[in-house]
Amino acid sequence: MKNYIEFYEKGSVEIVYGKSSHHFPLHSHESFCVGCILNGEAEFTINNSKCLLKKSMAFILPSNTGISIKTDTKYDYVTICFKNELKRQVDHIRFNNYFIKMDSQNDMFALCNIFKKDNDESKFLKSILKLISNSIDHNISSQNSASNDIIPLICNYIKVNACEKFNLDSLAKEFFISKYHLIRMFKKEMGVTPYQYYIQAKMRIIKTEIFYAQSETNLAMDINLSDESHLCKVFKRQMGISIKDYKNNLTKK
Repeated sequence: MKNYIEFYEKGSVEIVYGKSSHHFPLHSHESFCVGCILNGEAEFTINNSKCLLKKSMAFILPSNTGISIKTDTKYDYVTICFKNELKRQVDHIRFNNYFIKMDSQNDMFALCNIFKKDNDESKFLKSILKLISNSIDHNISSQNSASNDIIPLICNYIKVNACEKFNLDSLAKEFFISKYHLIRMFKKEMGVTPYQYYIQAKMRIIKTEIFYAQSETNLAMDINLSDESHLCKVFKRQMGISIKDYKNNLTKK
């Protein structure tokens, strides 16, 4: 069963439409994401909370929160990602549930279509937050304890060295902590392990460079993957579609 995923990017907003039977491994997003199932069903695990999402059910994914998806059938979905300043506007919001039942999946789909016409990012974010307002926990103070100061440094180090081979021992020595403590601390803050974050950092490079690299073979060598086949396998495992389909189905405005 071939997966079909379409990407629409405009400013700090990315909208993903998918028809998929792909199992997405544990990963996280630096953006704030909201999405819903249009048809079919899939088991979502967000921050260790599991739910079998069906038609008209939505999920909420705060930034740097672990998510994985499993399914035995094909499911249709739409996911909206708010990045950069839009993401920072909701960083203080806490949710009492990652999964909600909506009156109709058409509500979220309609808001996407409105945004694609008026391109009003702030209005779009406010409309989505209103749609999921029942899941917002207003009893939790926005004054959150500061996250571990070392985590942003580790994240930046991983990003800067994403083209190199991953070495957990070297990473731990760089920050003078044990690798076991590093894994526990990092996953608590970022929702994924350092290695999984490294793969995501490498994927960001791939998603940009596939449009500019002389060849996928050269790109694989540049980012320390064994060959073009390895590059394609990593991409499809993380994205659910091939590099060729990604290029064909990406719309940037």
